[in-house]
Amino acid sequence: MSIHSRAALALSGLMLAVAPAGAGDVSLDQAAFSTGAKGKVTFKNVQLSDANLSQPEVASLFSGTLTREATGALLERLTAKQLKIPEVEILSENGDRYILHDVVADHIEKGGAQSLAFASLDGVLPDDSGDATLHSGPARFEALSMPGLAASLRGEDLNLPAFRFAHLNWDGGELSLVDKATAAGAPGGNRIRLNAGPAHVDQTFDASGVQLAADANFAGLSVKMPPQSKGGAALTAFGYGEVSGDAHYSGAYDLPAREYKLADYSLDLRKIGKIAFSGALSGLEKSVFTGDKATREQAIQAATVDWAQIDVTNAGLFDKIVAFVSLSQGRSPEQVKTEWRSVVSQAPLLFSGAQAVAATAKAVDRFIAEPKNLTLRFKGKGEPLKVGELLHVADPTALIGRLEVAPAPEPARPANAAKP
Repeated sequence: MSIHSRAALALSGLMLAVAPAGAGDVSLDQAAFSTGAKGKVTFKNVQLSDANLSQPEVASLFSGTLTREATGALLERLTAKQLKIPEVEILSENGDRYILHDVVADHIEKGGAQSLAFASLDGVLPDDSGDATLHSGPARFEALSMPGLAASLRGEDLNLPAFRFAHLNWDGGELSLVDKATAAGAPGGNRIRLNAGPAHVDQTFDASGVQLAADANFAGLSVKMPPQSKGGAALTAFGYGEVSGDAHYSGAYDLPAREYKLADYSLDLRKIGKIAFSGALSGLEKSVFTGDKATREQAIQAATVDWAQIDVTNAGLFDKIVAFVSLSQGRSPEQVKTEWRSVVSQAPLLFSGAQAVAATAKAVDRFIAEPKNLTLRFKGKGEPLKVGELLHVADPTALIGRLEVAPAPEPARPANAAKP
């Protein structure tokens, strides 16, 4: 497994590592359990206040000796006013080492907690070319619940939606990786640096665990390549010292109507541009949120795609590409754009004049001529277009024939606004 994959998996796994936290006071000087031949998780100075479990039960919970089913049962039974763990050390099979600082969970009950927070996270991922390092600032989950945890621990469905929370506030973090293709002594170093700023997530669930709404903002995302690397040189050629921006997600599920609307799923990159997706599904059963793996897959594939939209906003990248091609080919920007528009105009001929291709080509042609905004809204033509058809495409040409590109609706105008 690559060092990049190990870093990504570690970030996901660390959240589950603190999950075993949940009437008298119980303390453990140290508890540890193995996760493999080399892997190990060590909890230092565990403190539970007003807990309903005995000292031996708490010790067994953190020992890793219980079966998955027994662990799930204890977690669901556990109640406590507060859990404190000053330090959690996690060693992976690959030799990765992570230290989680000051884990605190308040008002634990039935595998959930009113809040779960940690002060920081630091990790080292060894590699022959140079260790990768990971740092995370404080994070706090609120209204945390894990209703499907017992089934997940029993191994019945490890993908069962078992981790829910109403709010998340994260201060952000950074990951530093060695670019093996760049010499260690190169000017500016040979490390790739990924940063994330503050993140905020809000979610709403009904009593059965159906996600009714979700809104997530991730600010201050950035990637900086080594100046002497191929990636760094390419960015410099286009006038970028780094790639930075923000991401946003917003969606809502109408349970009675069985409709899901994706309001916004976007990435906005500074001085580059923004790409945003939106859409609507109908006939989506609530089991897509609460069922087992097979049931969830069946529910999503049976849903109908009412429409899907992509919005592209140019904030400088398109102009830089035109200028770069113009300079490298010794032609004017207008000549370059004229050639591109000519190529785009031929696209419908390759697909027998399919409406979706013709409409897309027309919109792209307008964007090349005046590169500001590009909007494409797709919907099914004729029979309802199922998600399953998009996931299992046997004949791309036939699928294109099933699509229609429609104009995006005009933004709602205030009632007292004057008509143009």
